[in-house]
Amino acid sequence: MRPTPTPTPLDRIPFLRLLGMQQHEAASGRSRLCLPDLREEFCNLIPAAHGGVLMTLLDVAMARAATSLDSAASHSVVTVEMSTRFIKPGRGPLTAEGRVLHAGKSLCSCEAHVHDADGDLVASAMGTFKFWRSPPGDVE
Repeated sequence: MRPTPTPTPLDRIPFLRLLGMQQHEAASGRSRLCLPDLREEFCNLIPAAHGGVLMTLLDVAMARAATSLDSAASHSVVTVEMSTRFIKPGRGPLTAEGRVLHAGKSLCSCEAHVHDADGDLVASAMGTFKFWRSPPGDVE
């Protein structure tokens, strides 16, 4: 029998469960996510990952990096703004890595990159996130 994986905050978001996004361990201020199975319904006509799927990977990678900070233990984040660059079509398993560039008391600046199975850069983004205090008992 296979061990049950430890639930992550991603498991609480139905859209991310639908995509099949997985979170991997990373250092504080960093995140690593994987989309191991790029299903046909998440692709465009090329076929490659739809831009919305790539933007979701980038957004979540940055958000998870921000909420991984010790100072963010009782906070969630909401995206204030995000700038995205699409480099090449994303095919096959995709990996997103995010990192905090600067964190203040209320805002956090981050960057993220998505790579394909060959390690080629598919898309990158920078974003600003607002720390949002989670309701009691609902800490991520």
